[in-house]
Amino acid sequence: MLPQGTIVAGYRVDGTLGEGGMGTVYRATQLSLNRVVALKLLAQELSDDQGFRTRFEREGQLQAALDHRHIVPVYEAGQTEHGLFLAMRLINGPTLKQLIQNGQLDTRRTLRILAQVANALDEAHSAGLIHRDIKPQNILIDKDDHAYLCDFGLIKSPDDAESLTGTGQFLGTIDYVSPEQIQGEPATAASDCYSLTAVLYECLTGQVPFLRTTEAATVHAHIVDPPPKPTELQPGLPVAIDGVIAAGMAKDPAARPGSASALIRAASAGLAGASPSAQPTRLTATGDDGGAQGTRLAGIAPAEVTRASAAATPSAAPTALSAAPTAPPVAAGPAEPASQRRAGGAWPVALALALAVAAVAAGVLVGHSSKKQRVETPLASSAAAGHLRLRYPSAWQLSTNPPTLPGTSFSSPIVLSSAAGTVDAGEVTNGGGPSLLSPGLRDVGTGGPPTGQPVKLGTTAALRYGPLHLRGTTGTVTVYAAPTSAGVATVACTAGTGTSGDFATACGRVAATLQLIGATAYPLGPMPAYARGLAATLT
Repeated sequence: MLPQGTIVAGYRVDGTLGEGGMGTVYRATQLSLNRVVALKLLAQELSDDQGFRTRFEREGQLQAALDHRHIVPVYEAGQTEHGLFLAMRLINGPTLKQLIQNGQLDTRRTLRILAQVANALDEAHSAGLIHRDIKPQNILIDKDDHAYLCDFGLIKSPDDAESLTGTGQFLGTIDYVSPEQIQGEPATAASDCYSLTAVLYECLTGQVPFLRTTEAATVHAHIVDPPPKPTELQPGLPVAIDGVIAAGMAKDPAARPGSASALIRAASAGLAGASPSAQPTRLTATGDDGGAQGTRLAGIAPAEVTRASAAATPSAAPTALSAAPTAPPVAAGPAEPASQRRAGGAWPVALALALAVAAVAAGVLVGHSSKKQRVETPLASSAAAGHLRLRYPSAWQLSTNPPTLPGTSFSSPIVLSSAAGTVDAGEVTNGGGPSLLSPGLRDVGTGGPPTGQPVKLGTTAALRYGPLHLRGTTGTVTVYAAPTSAGVATVACTAGTGTSGDFATACGRVAATLQLIGATAYPLGPMPAYARGLAATLT
């Protein structure tokens, strides 16, 4: 990862927007025009690989050739000592995936956004180009809900004599990929239509079409299982939409709609009987300020959350840590993991369901107590490393010191320091189990095994531990641990002596700004589908 201020072919690196297996996307300034751009840089070790070089160069050429208002414009492509790069327009807004996870879609908004994407796809298909990786992470939303399709790294042009992968391999993201791509057959416009239908299904239900506990099970479902019915998760949707999804995700490519726009027109007709405001169900919990705070756990199917809530007390919901975060600019095409993996395998079913169903609310929303007005320090600075981003007060310092949390190994850490204490954040490489804490951290604690409290860090479900007293540290430690596809995202607040209360509150506000970059949040327990899969396996 390049440090801030690095000059790449006339572009100054100003920060990191996303990171994936093929490279990194930076926020950068084109010095000659003083223009802010998204700078996509292929990893140096891959620049020497001819297959990656060819795919990356074609991405820039073909995306630039598609001059369409709903395709992210490419300004420049080239090669420097840092590797191959693409300079693209920076889209200031969230991805469609973030809108889904935040519960910000209704049927009308879904159709408005996907109609634009379908129009861009039809333009590409008319030029003989196949995207091959349609997913909500690759759909960026600018102001006024202007949608952009991005990340054409896997695009296939009509003059490709052979696939850029080896025999028996497929390109695409596993939750949305078509059966023919999985089986190594040539991708066509109908393949993109299948993936767009999978995206439509997720927008309507809040869940990917084939939610399974393993990649192998997901692949198998795409090939042999019948298309899922949205009405099974959202009974308020018209039954006609089930037929639209079934046609768009038909196993036979010839049975799918003739174009992406035809698919969205059929969906519009099928949803004509639905309320425009219909959206995936979310749980709400009332804070002491009387306001309804959304508590939908990222990754939990809305219908499953609703069923689970029936068994819980009215106040049984994770505490929402509020820091009034704002969505950062999203770069064109930040690479993300190939699949929204399932975090059920290591969880004892009874404990995990208990966490998801019977979480005890802490009562007071950080920074929003009605009993006492408190002036909060603005979180004006930000730091990003690995798959995490945090905002913090400008009076705090971004430190180059290594993390000091005992018994814990961080990948790509962020270390912050203030007069009152320090913050260690990053992906914990030796964490796991139902507690999400590393064995080394549990071993140095005093007073017996710690008990985690379910909380929300922005839209990410997490467990909060603390205040803890750890051997080898002065003061107290509060730890936030969130399961993600990139590991356990951890924020540890170590307070100095005599400052534990105020610092813990301030650090809680910082933890609440947690955002994942190129990673997917997991719920605090497995889906009912995991329990069913486990039961079937044991049987």
